[in-house]
Amino acid sequence: MKETFLDLRVCSLALLLGLPPAISHAMPGMEMHGSNGGSGAPSISESMGEALNSAGSDFEITYSADGKTAIFVSTRPGSVESPGNPYSFDIWMSRNVDGIWQAPVHLGPEIDPSVGPNIDTAAWELEPSLSDDGNAIYFTRYQAGNLSTADLYVVQKIDGVWQPARNWNEVPELPHLNTPTGEEHCPIIASDSLIYFSYQQPGVTQDSDIWKVEKKGGVWQKPQSLGPRINSPYRDHLHWTGLSKDGKSIIVTSTRPDLASRGGHDEWIAYQNPKGEWQEPLNLGDTINTSGEDMCWTFTPDGKKVTGGWGPQGSYDLDIRWVSKDSVPLLKNFDPIGPPPNLLVANP
Repeated sequence: MKETFLDLRVCSLALLLGLPPAISHAMPGMEMHGSNGGSGAPSISESMGEALNSAGSDFEITYSADGKTAIFVSTRPGSVESPGNPYSFDIWMSRNVDGIWQAPVHLGPEIDPSVGPNIDTAAWELEPSLSDDGNAIYFTRYQAGNLSTADLYVVQKIDGVWQPARNWNEVPELPHLNTPTGEEHCPIIASDSLIYFSYQQPGVTQDSDIWKVEKKGGVWQKPQSLGPRINSPYRDHLHWTGLSKDGKSIIVTSTRPDLASRGGHDEWIAYQNPKGEWQEPLNLGDTINTSGEDMCWTFTPDGKKVTGGWGPQGSYDLDIRWVSKDSVPLLKNFDPIGPPPNLLVANP
């Protein structure tokens, strides 16, 4: 039986007041707008299969440059328990052997450091992505149950061994984006001098907005919002490979309830005009979007498929699905960037 979400901020407030928390199944980046209606998955999409999907929540998948390794978020058995919460979000890794995804490996305390990093904790680890050389994983860590505590982290493999994870603010090569009160999550690393990222800061952003940070003269500059056309009063955020190679179009996950919305989270595309200004996003349509939750879709490294999370509206029960890029009219001419560059290569 699928259960509905409650806003985790209500749960956190109850804890602060000493009240028993309401049971919540919300996930970071998901704040429901509208009813708890449901829908079927996009009609032309297909499941990624039983190895990647479980009875729990499975979503936010990305891939190695050769497409043979996938890392994603799951609440399946074996995840580190988050005390006081009815579920746990951890990062898992699967290998593709002869076209078949193998049983995923938990990136937790029992893992061999030559196989993968020990990054899963009682906190929530989400939104992972492997670097293009396979020697770094970028991810987000939240305090369990608190949507306002997300920080960006990176973990590096040196001489074949995965090292302890570090907060972005501790890494000289990375911009200091993490704050004590905001939610900084899921960037698109366009290059070693341009990063788009999802940002929520009370009194600064409307909800989760999309910002950018640039490096000039070897120094990371002050982050800037992409502006009111691309950012709505609702949640607008990104996911790792949703930028075109020419940098002129970007994929946005949004809960904006305008006339084109199918309901819940939808996938949208925004374009730059000839002046380089971002325009209002267009809904990607029914080949991906439903009245349910269509979240954090990314591209396979060959650029031919789009893969992401789908679940009934108001439910945390997401599965990972895929659809051919050419089946989505607005994506036919979209040439996506690949896995993010490893910005730590100069600091082994």
